Amino acid sequence: MIQELNSFRIGWVNDFRRAAMKNHLVELDGWVRRKLRCVRLKQCKRVKPMVDFLIRQGVSLRQAWRTALSGKGWWRKSGTPAANQAMGISWWEKLGLVNLVRRYESLQAS
Repeated sequence: MIQELNSFRIGWVNDFRRAAMKNHLVELDGWVRRKLRCVRLKQCKRVKPMVDFLIRQGVSLRQAWRTALSGKGWWRKSGTPAANQAMGISWWEKLGLVNLVRRYESLQAS
C-alpha cells in the first residue's frame, strides 16, 4: 500500500516542483500519515490487539489502554498522542513512506 501511495506522491511533487507549495505539502503529508495511522489502527480490529500494538511501539500501558478504550471513532483515535508516538514520522520512513517536504526541498535544490 505504501509503495503504491509513494508512486502517486512522488509524481505529484515532481509535477508541481516549481510551485511555491511547501506549506501545503506539510499539511498534506500530515494528513496522509494520519490516514495511514487510522488504517493501521483499524487493522487491529479490537481493543486488546490495539493495546498490544501500541505497547510494542513504546506507548505506556496507561496511554495505550486509554486510547484503545476510547469511544471515539478511528479518525479521532489516529490523532491521539499515543498514536502519534507509536507511529511517528521516523516509523513511517522506516516502512518506506516518502516525506513530501524533503522530496520537494531536494527538487528545489537541484
